[in-house]
Amino acid sequence: MNKDNLLFRNNMYSLEERLADLVGSLTLKEKISLLSTSQSAIPRLKIDKYHVGGEAAHGVVDRSGGKTTVFPQPIGLSSTWNRNLMKEVGSVIGDEARVFYQLNDKKTGLTLWAPTIDMERDPRWGRTEEAYGEDPCLTGKLSTELIKGMQGEDDFYIKMVAAPKHFYGNNNEYGRGYISNSIDPRNRREYYLKAFEPAFKEGNALSMMTAYNGVNGIPCMQINEIKEVVRNEWGMEGFIVSDGGALSLNVQEYHYYNTHAEALADALKKGIDCFVDVKELVETSANEALEKKLITENDLTKAIRNTLKVRFRLGHFDDDHSQDPYYNVDTGKMCSDEHAAVALEATKESIVLLKNDNQMLPLKEGKTKKVAVIGPTADVIYKDWYTGYSPYQITPLEGLKKKLKNAEVSFVNGNDSIAIKRVKDKSYLTISDKGNKIIANSKTIGNEETFELEEWGWNGNLLRSKANNKYVCQQDNCPTFDVNNEEVFGWFVREKIAFQPLNDNLENYHLSTWKGEPLSVSGEKLLVASEIPEVFEKRVISSGIEEAVQIAKTSDVAIVFVGNNPMLNGRETEDRPDITLPEHQQELIEAVYEANPNTIVVVIGSYPFAMNWVNQHIPAAVYSSHGSQMLGEAVASVLYGDSSPSGRLSMTWYKDVQQLPSIFDYDIINGNSTYMYFDKEVLYPFGHGLSYTTFDYSSLQLDDEVIKSGGELSVSVTVENGGNVEGSEVVQLYATVLDSSVKRPKKQLIDFAKVRLKPREKQNIILTFKTDNLAVWDVDKEEYCLEKGRCLLSIGASSEDIRLSKEINVDGSKLNSRSLSHLTKAENYNDYQNVYINKGENELNCVTSRTSGWICFRNVKFEEGSNYFRLRATTDGMPGKISIRFNDLETDSISEKDIHTEYPWQWKDFNFYFELEEQVTDVYVLFDGSISLSTIQIL
Repeated sequence: MNKDNLLFRNNMYSLEERLADLVGSLTLKEKISLLSTSQSAIPRLKIDKYHVGGEAAHGVVDRSGGKTTVFPQPIGLSSTWNRNLMKEVGSVIGDEARVFYQLNDKKTGLTLWAPTIDMERDPRWGRTEEAYGEDPCLTGKLSTELIKGMQGEDDFYIKMVAAPKHFYGNNNEYGRGYISNSIDPRNRREYYLKAFEPAFKEGNALSMMTAYNGVNGIPCMQINEIKEVVRNEWGMEGFIVSDGGALSLNVQEYHYYNTHAEALADALKKGIDCFVDVKELVETSANEALEKKLITENDLTKAIRNTLKVRFRLGHFDDDHSQDPYYNVDTGKMCSDEHAAVALEATKESIVLLKNDNQMLPLKEGKTKKVAVIGPTADVIYKDWYTGYSPYQITPLEGLKKKLKNAEVSFVNGNDSIAIKRVKDKSYLTISDKGNKIIANSKTIGNEETFELEEWGWNGNLLRSKANNKYVCQQDNCPTFDVNNEEVFGWFVREKIAFQPLNDNLENYHLSTWKGEPLSVSGEKLLVASEIPEVFEKRVISSGIEEAVQIAKTSDVAIVFVGNNPMLNGRETEDRPDITLPEHQQELIEAVYEANPNTIVVVIGSYPFAMNWVNQHIPAAVYSSHGSQMLGEAVASVLYGDSSPSGRLSMTWYKDVQQLPSIFDYDIINGNSTYMYFDKEVLYPFGHGLSYTTFDYSSLQLDDEVIKSGGELSVSVTVENGGNVEGSEVVQLYATVLDSSVKRPKKQLIDFAKVRLKPREKQNIILTFKTDNLAVWDVDKEEYCLEKGRCLLSIGASSEDIRLSKEINVDGSKLNSRSLSHLTKAENYNDYQNVYINKGENELNCVTSRTSGWICFRNVKFEEGSNYFRLRATTDGMPGKISIRFNDLETDSISEKDIHTEYPWQWKDFNFYFELEEQVTDVYVLFDGSISLSTIQIL
């Protein structure tokens, strides 16, 4: 073939013609070379090498340290509730991805893994910072607009490829590489999948990443929903990748397959097109799978075809680039003033005013001549693992100093300064002259022996040397410690040191490393990780709380900045143990408030906090996420009223961790999780956020009197700014399905709009929703059903602050009795206890008991002449028993049978005889022992 006359490089031909020509030109070896994210060059076809992947959660991440515009963390972006702004943010990310691509010789940068669309039904999840909250409607709409902005407006060419992740059921870090999460059909269809659907059906996202965890017994890189739902139902046209290293984890942690070849083959057939793993491992595994006939060349062809199809639309294979509007993006756009302005606006709109008693905020410059800025998050912009490197960072302290040019601004971070004495020989830890190592050989306390103690809670402590302002850190693959790190940022947090008290007066401690190893002093006087702990004494040189109190006493106002460090106690690989503020921060707030009642608390955090004391005592509280390069300017603007706060919470802020079920309980319906089902008092509700003005609602009108299946319904309302300052209101529309035959949400967000109004300005707001979004998943017919009955439409300023409501009829179907006369999947139960969904026969879902569980099928209609239940079941090898009862659990069994098989997990049919007494009844299936049930049918 003449490489200078290649059809696939001619963009005058159709995409399908070009794709067919390229795929048909590839050898088997070349196809395999395109299977991992490190895609090889093919010189004979003028194809350069290209690396798929990269991060763009809140701005492009250049791991080499290159500068990019950095926005608030996604949890912060979700607080904007602003779809138009999200599209603008996405467009900035797309532009900078193009520049990054150009600056990296066009070898990488256009296929980035964002946004994170995981449902955040539990605020303890370590990666809460990365996603868009607990609601599928809010998450779906915001992430879809971000995707549209990222991918661009052209009909063919795309700016960059968005990859929604992690599909799906991913909301715990502990055990994520080997734990399977049980998700029943209703939760699956009404909650978890709903968040992802708009990204593909409306946003046309051209990639997707699967999760590490399993769902119902199968690792997510091999679940059937990849093809059945994402491809077939949603029409996804792009390529799908596994999460980083998932191929390796499948064998090494999950133990789902014994070999990587088996794991790759199954994932390839299930819909994975590109593997995020070591190139050599992927290609070796593919060759082995071919040799063992686990896959065919056609399986490879289908996968790489999906990837190449997208690369065509990125312009990778064009000889003529004149039609590609993104071929040569102005490099001056990177970190431009225009992009910084978008980041500033996004940061302002993300800030949530949680509380504002007696209009404490906004502060007035003329009345705050002396301002105390206090706390560990006041003078730093913390990075999370997916934060890029911004060209500059404006901390809250810097923002306030810039704003208050004529005021005296004092700052104390509230941390203690300490010295650590080795009790055995009464020597202090100090810094050696060679390599800044930590040694124990000083008898006096000076600068080299003084460390600032950062207490982030749950024994997540950091030590910063007063001598060189760097952190104490255990050296890589070495037991010793040095003081050479300017910041705490790495996959492993080797700077973390735990203090285990040995007495009540908190003087003597055992110390331990980030891995929990005891600390001691070696013969060379080096501080080392060892097997035998030593006793150390902590001596407080100066109290950060006392210093904070001193400046608070003499100030007009004290602003206390608290929150979390994204590298500790809640990050990738680590869930939070609790949802309270760190103990030291709580003590700091209380002490400052006692010294000065004009105290404001500003939370800079990656997730919700249980701040009950703050809510009860502190007059004003504000929340912002981490990350943004413009954080300080935005915070100062909101605190002093240049901007009226307009952020709204995308997650419920609970009062106590005891209000939450197990982090491994993914059933939000039975578990009463999220604002949709939670039925107790919370700290701050979903959608909450105050303003410096007030908004009045009136004239609620509907464009139809009946909700009908397959249509849309518009709701209009007039909103007036009743105050004297300009502000933005987030108008939120909720639905409550009444008269349902099954448990439905107390409220369900179905649309929202953000509107900016001048003082006394009125505006008519129109909200629209697809009526089928109110459908329930009918587990009997395995389809969505819009139930006939009534629906309460509520509109207001939060899920709890409802201003107007209207009841409307629903023209739908009735979910009356159900039938078990057809073969019914056991997972399609209506109720259950002490069971989970697992992988069953032929990879179909089954229900597995936890020794003594049950499932219930409600309102079962019996046909005349029916006298048998046929259950397909198995055991783990030990004998068990199944009993069947009618109406309720307290009645006698109408039939029971011992369940045993010749060998573990052998599936067999078991017939249960019964005598019919009622035409419609509830059917309970009770398990005694470790039993799995696949199907049930009445004969």
